[in-house]
Amino acid sequence: MSDINMEKFAVPDFVPERYVKELAKSCVGGEELTQQKDKIQTLAEETASALKKNVYENYMQFIETATEISHLEAEMYKLSHLLSEQRTVLTTLSHASVLGNENNISRESLDNTDLEAERAEEQRKNKLNLISEKVESCMNLLDVPERTLLHEGDLLEIDAEENTALQRMHVYLFNDCLMLTSWISNRRGPMRYKFQASYPISTLAVVNVRDLGTVKQAFKVLAFPDTRVFQCNSLAIKKDWLEKFDVAKKMHIEKENSIQKKKESQEKPKAELMESPSLSVEELPSPQVAPLPEWLADVTEELDVLIVERHFQKTYELMVLAQKALSTDEFKSHPQRAEILKKIEQKQKALIEILLKELDVTHNWSPRGGLRSSRYPVLILNKFNMTSQACELFLAICSHTVKVHVKGVQLEGSINSYVKQVGEVFFCSLSDALTEFISLFPKNKVSAFVVWASMQLRILMSQLIKQVFTPQCPLESILECVQSLREQCTLFCEFGLDLRFQMNSCLRSPIIKALREYKEKIVDSMKTKVAEDKWTPVAMHTKLGVQKFLAQMENLGLILAKFIINETWVDLSSSTIWFAQSVITVQKVGLELVTKDMMDVLDECIYAIFNARLMLSLGNDSSYAQNNYKFILDTVLPMMLRRYREDVGYENEKLTALAKKFGVNVVPPKKSNITKYTSNEYL
Repeated sequence: MSDINMEKFAVPDFVPERYVKELAKSCVGGEELTQQKDKIQTLAEETASALKKNVYENYMQFIETATEISHLEAEMYKLSHLLSEQRTVLTTLSHASVLGNENNISRESLDNTDLEAERAEEQRKNKLNLISEKVESCMNLLDVPERTLLHEGDLLEIDAEENTALQRMHVYLFNDCLMLTSWISNRRGPMRYKFQASYPISTLAVVNVRDLGTVKQAFKVLAFPDTRVFQCNSLAIKKDWLEKFDVAKKMHIEKENSIQKKKESQEKPKAELMESPSLSVEELPSPQVAPLPEWLADVTEELDVLIVERHFQKTYELMVLAQKALSTDEFKSHPQRAEILKKIEQKQKALIEILLKELDVTHNWSPRGGLRSSRYPVLILNKFNMTSQACELFLAICSHTVKVHVKGVQLEGSINSYVKQVGEVFFCSLSDALTEFISLFPKNKVSAFVVWASMQLRILMSQLIKQVFTPQCPLESILECVQSLREQCTLFCEFGLDLRFQMNSCLRSPIIKALREYKEKIVDSMKTKVAEDKWTPVAMHTKLGVQKFLAQMENLGLILAKFIINETWVDLSSSTIWFAQSVITVQKVGLELVTKDMMDVLDECIYAIFNARLMLSLGNDSSYAQNNYKFILDTVLPMMLRRYREDVGYENEKLTALAKKFGVNVVPPKKSNITKYTSNEYL
């Protein structure tokens, strides 16, 4: 069906409207029309892909044709220049006198010519000095003796990818280079522009840009590896710029050709002097030089194409292959070997610059491709013995990736869920970075990753500490956040990197501060509650409320069933119940929150809270208050000592001393009945 359609479409008098009408008449129903539409769409896609393929296949021919045209233009320009010189010589000879006064005329003309040359040279120097005064940090324009200004003007630089305006530029075109300057907004004195860049004419290629959208009257300057687009104010200005670029190119080509001719003319006499007078030309032995293979002769052009097409791995492989081929005995003495090796070295430097720019986070790097997008540039830089720079740039990319991923977590809901999600995202990003780092770099660079990971963890913890450790956040929420972070850090240890010490060192100061602030709050609130307490039993109103209360206290370690009276009353005061809940919570949460180096702070807080409560009870002689005081000493304090010993493995010395001070009988820990061996032969 597609062949028939192609033949119909290839007819010169093809009319689309007529074809659609005939197709609508011949098709029955909407399904058949849809099928025909799909076939036409497929044919259009095949045609477009074939056209693209033809363009790519003939791309090099287009470039070669353009190069040949430029060479022909240069030859024509040179030929016209020679003709004009011949015409001048003939005119001079025709006007010369046969009576002998031609010498006077020639002297006068020579004097006039010298004066004009001096004036032109003075004007040229004045113009270049004036430009140097206007441009800040300008290069020395008088370094090149024959440098002249061909054109200058204001242009608007456009982003080559997004087609958006970047900045206003003032551009100078000389016969040997192109100088770009930017406007100085707050200028003082004669300086109006600031030097930005300079490109030699030999490395420039100027391409016309067709009008598209808002970009009109623009042209593109290709100076490897940079591509810059400039927009003119009018079509006439654009034509003027393009013509001046052509003139500069032609002058450069003519200068190169003249230099080449001088070299050839100087080499010919040397070759004649070296010839032996005893041998004729036919008798001289001609050296046999093996021609280079076609791929090796064109290797520099092929490298340019691969670099432009961003095939970096193929570029590196071709460089290595060419260098190996040129180092063999077959081509070691070839006259073109040194030149090709020098060009390959230049291409290698250009490739390294591109790869470093690829890994530069500040150079439009996007985290969408992930860390794998930087794999090939890093591997190639490693092969060029630039592992340290590649490692530094890769870790900068990892930092940017981690920052973007963590920033993407939204603070929604409770702080606990936010911290848990941030921890998961952070350690997942860290594990991806570690996996990629190990596959890219040798083992002696792992220390750099450890230092980087520690720094990233400290940055994350400094941000989370500001959000979690606030006066409004309860101790239980702080514990939940810290536990989620510690769990994620423990899971990360499976990758071979333990950051728990760094995390605990970051949490040490805020945890100590939070415990002490919580202790101060409890002590202050306890004074108020004890002073305002009516010292009466607390009513739970319903049996369900009593059951809920007993379950809550049992969860803290207190069995209070014997203190229930009249089914719905608790035979304890409100301040006593609040104190028991608070101090047991401090010990329970604190033991899970602190590490071994912070146990003294926790013991200090528990002791301070208990001591303050017992001291408040000493001045109250009420019988019910004394019963609550006895409950604290006989029930709460022993239970806390027992729980502390079970969780930690040793006694709370400060709390034990407080218990003995107030006459509480502290039960010593039971001795173990495990048999102790006198030797280790059974172990």
